Amino acid sequence: MPRRVSRAYRRFRRGPGAFKVDFAVEGGVPWTNRDAHKAGTVHLAGPFSEIAATERDIAAGRMPERPFVLVGQQYLADPQRSVGNVHPVWSYAHVPNGYTGDATEAIITQIERFAPGFRDRIVGHTVRSTTTMAAYNANYAGGDIMTGAKDIRQLTFGPRVTLSPYSTGVAGFYICSAATPPGPGAHGMCGYYAARTALDDLNH
Repeated sequence: MPRRVSRAYRRFRRGPGAFKVDFAVEGGVPWTNRDAHKAGTVHLAGPFSEIAATERDIAAGRMPERPFVLVGQQYLADPQRSVGNVHPVWSYAHVPNGYTGDATEAIITQIERFAPGFRDRIVGHTVRSTTTMAAYNANYAGGDIMTGAKDIRQLTFGPRVTLSPYSTGVAGFYICSAATPPGPGAHGMCGYYAARTALDDLNH
C-alpha cells in the first residue's frame, strides 16, 4: 500500500460508540406521545441545546446524563416477533467510543422520561456494550457502528481525501463500508458506488 494511503488510514477518526439494550416489554412502550405508538423507530432527546450538549460530552469522552437514544419497535410491522403480549423492543444510546461502563440504567431512564411506567413493563433484557459490539463486528471498533466520525471531511471523502473514495490505492482492492460516501443510513449505496468504480477500472 502506498505510504500516503496507509498514513491516511492510520489517521482515520472513529465516531461515538453505541451501547445496545434489547428489551422484552409487556404491553409495549407506554409512550405519552400517541404517534410514537405507531412508529417503527423512535428517536429520544430533548431540545436541540440538550442534543448538542450530549454530543459534546461524548466527543470529549464523557458519558452524558441524558444520552441520545434510538428505540426500535419492529414488532408493529411484524407481530410474529412478539410472544402474546410481550414485545421485543431494541434500543441503543450514543456513548463515548470504547466506553467501558454500563449505560443500561441511563437508557431506561431516558425511555421512562418519554414513557412513564416503561420500567415496570420490562420482563427481561440483554446488553451489547461497545466491547461486545466490536467483538460482534470488527468494523465497529470501540462500538462505532457508524464506521467513523462523520465530520465534513470524512463524510465527503471517506477515510482519505481522494476523488476515488472507493479505491484503496492498491490495484484490485476496494472499500465499500459505511466509512465511504454517502455513509451509513444510505443502505447499499457505498457498495453500489464501489462496484461501479471496480467495473470502470476493469473496462479501462
